[in-house]
Amino acid sequence: MTENLKLIVQSVNKLLGTEYNLISFDSLSEDQLLQVLLDVFLKYGIISAKWDVTENDPDETNKTIMESLAKIQYSDEDIDFASLRRGLVRGDKKIIYPILEWIFENEELITKLAYLAKFLMPLNLPPEAMSIPEVMSLNSQYEIVMDEFKEVHQIYELAVDDGKKTRELRSDSMAIEGEIDNVKKRIERLQARLDKIPQHELLLESAKTLRIEKDKQKDLMTQLDEQKQALYRANVINERLQKEFQNIKSSTQGTTAKEMLDGIIEEKQVLEFMVKQKLPQELQLRQSEVQILEDVINEPTINREYLQDLQHKIDDVNREIQRLVEAKMNDKGQQNDVLGLGPFRQQAMLIARNKDAAAEQLDQLTKELKEVEYQLKDKQQKLQETVGEVLLRGDDLKQFVNTLRAKSNVYKQQRSELAAIKAEASDLQETLDNLRAQDPSLSVPDEDPSSLEPMVSRPDSPLESRGITELSRLVDGLTRAVVAAREKLKPISQQLRPARERIAELKDECDSKKQVSGEVKKCIPVYIVCHSFYAFFAHKSAIFALQHATR
Repeated sequence: MTENLKLIVQSVNKLLGTEYNLISFDSLSEDQLLQVLLDVFLKYGIISAKWDVTENDPDETNKTIMESLAKIQYSDEDIDFASLRRGLVRGDKKIIYPILEWIFENEELITKLAYLAKFLMPLNLPPEAMSIPEVMSLNSQYEIVMDEFKEVHQIYELAVDDGKKTRELRSDSMAIEGEIDNVKKRIERLQARLDKIPQHELLLESAKTLRIEKDKQKDLMTQLDEQKQALYRANVINERLQKEFQNIKSSTQGTTAKEMLDGIIEEKQVLEFMVKQKLPQELQLRQSEVQILEDVINEPTINREYLQDLQHKIDDVNREIQRLVEAKMNDKGQQNDVLGLGPFRQQAMLIARNKDAAAEQLDQLTKELKEVEYQLKDKQQKLQETVGEVLLRGDDLKQFVNTLRAKSNVYKQQRSELAAIKAEASDLQETLDNLRAQDPSLSVPDEDPSSLEPMVSRPDSPLESRGITELSRLVDGLTRAVVAAREKLKPISQQLRPARERIAELKDECDSKKQVSGEVKKCIPVYIVCHSFYAFFAHKSAIFALQHATR
């Protein structure tokens, strides 16, 4: 709010030639603030004459301000028209400050609207006046003149814009001409320098030939890289196809043409059964479901009486079905007893159920196989997007693994050295803490006499009744003791270092084993291949069961 008020005060002082500051402007009375607003309107041409708030009626003043705001098309979404009018009557700062801020932020728009408002203000005539023919004729002429003014003003704005564009183009053309002159001068200077060189034409021709040859070389290198990449991709595809060929060859090894033909015939029989018996049944079932859904959709509004009637019909139909089934079973029982076909009928029903179960199992396994193949394709696509089109294989993969292993060994060595340094630093810090606990004087940062004076009064400190020389002797003795203790600890630390390195190596080996185990668990292609083999054998077993049931 302070920044907005500061902008308003600066703009008012610049426009009206006043010397307000933030405090004096904010302490203006309601009439003075309205007078400032009207003076701003006068400067921008919104009103045509000076307006004195003290000499005019408040209603007239408010009317003038509202008409001026209508001319400049001022609107505030947060305040309605009635609140705006009441705030202007009271001279409310919360109403006037936003008006001034909006005017100063849109000075060009305000000037344009104030100019147009002089010629495009509609006449709000009462109906009684409009009923007079002369007034109506004058009003229509006034509207025609306003429309003509709009057209002329638009033409004027287009002409002004064209003039601005012309001036911009002229300045751009002048700048381009200046650049052309500079380039010509540079060319002349270069030509003068070039004329001094003997056989410059031959050199220029050689430079041109060299540039052409370099461009050709660049194109050839690009083509060579593209061909290398294409060759590498072709080799990768060739290796994959060779592996697939070997897999197919190994899978068909030991089989004769008759066995393969028998397998194809068996598969053909299974597919014929699926197409002629299984699929028509499923299609009929789906069609019946669709028909039921369509009947449900086409049914009128369902109420309780309709549901009760429908339930009664269903019960009647169920009873009739039960009666017919019982009658049919009795007839079949008598027939089977007469002809002795009961066991054969049961066996035929069992075979039919086995065929349906085998077909269902085959359908389920086929769906699982398709899903596994889709997952395999998806994983391969994600792997290609992550790793790239070119995958490491063969010698490149071995080289990458060797480089990774070498970097891992260097990392392990540096980590063991860092662990040894940290352990030694911890031991030294612990020794220093113990020495400081035994002798608090070691914690003194400086040997300033002013800092030693308060410590003389402590009874436990070795500074009591001792001089600086004796204190330095004590420090030297402690230093020698520390050095001797460090010498004694050095063999132990040397013995501990291999143990620490061995522990670090074991930890690294354990981590690598865990990582390998996790990678093996997450090895999706192997899982997918195993699942594919499982689906394949299950598919074959289902075919065998179906054939056995058919026989």
